[in-house]
Amino acid sequence: MKESDLCVVAVVYGVATWFLVMTLQLPPQAQSYPLILLTALYVCNTLLLGKQLYSFFRHRLVLNDFRKIFASFVPGQFFGVIAGCLIYMAVVNYLGYYISSILYLLLAQFFLKVKPIPAVITCAVIMIVTYLVFSLFLHVPLPVGVFFE
Repeated sequence: MKESDLCVVAVVYGVATWFLVMTLQLPPQAQSYPLILLTALYVCNTLLLGKQLYSFFRHRLVLNDFRKIFASFVPGQFFGVIAGCLIYMAVVNYLGYYISSILYLLLAQFFLKVKPIPAVITCAVIMIVTYLVFSLFLHVPLPVGVFFE
């Protein structure tokens, strides 16, 4: 069993529960897709927890693998992405979901040194899937932005 995996399980349960609370505040017709995704997330996370518990009971060993995991940690990239997320959350209300998401995805990928063509393809696929799922399938209105109302 790895300590890092237990931390991941705890964080994922916390985030999933936070999203569940927010999902239950949506209109009933908009809850189905997020609830399906959250159920899958809870199931996969529980499977990971089960795997770790099985490993512990089999070997009676808990590994502290944090030094290995954080050996190649780059603080500049980490804090740069966090700053980008905060800026994105502030800008989305002004520029709208699609424009701010495209800008964020492209800038974050270039900041993380993803090659331009895969970055553009990834951004395009995410935006197309988002449009299909939220706008066409679920009919969930996404922020259009103060500048475009």
